[in-house]
Amino acid sequence: MYSKVLLVFVGGGIGTVLRFLLNTLINVSSLPQFSTLFINVLGSFLFGIIYSIVAENSLVSIFLLTGILGGFTTYSQFTFDLIQLNTQSQLSTVSYFFATVLLSIFGALIGVYIGSKLVN
Repeated sequence: MYSKVLLVFVGGGIGTVLRFLLNTLINVSSLPQFSTLFINVLGSFLFGIIYSIVAENSLVSIFLLTGILGGFTTYSQFTFDLIQLNTQSQLSTVSYFFATVLLSIFGALIGVYIGSKLVN
């Protein structure tokens, strides 16, 4: 049990730092929500690939999926972005919500497809 908690702790730290660095690199001042959208879609895509490859290995799965990608993707920033956008435009808020959710699901499905092709 303690080893699993440690894996999530270390992986989450790594994922959070990776998110911070990528967010800093791609931050578009005219559309600050773009970096969150990109990170969440990329994280979902990577989740699909990694899940397809390491689903049977629980410790690797805990470290990579729950830890690193759990720290990398960010539901809290997504929620904050929605609140911030809602003060500007309801259309932007709804568009951002659906773009994030649908593109993340699509990214995960494409990732699972690619991952399953890599395994087989």
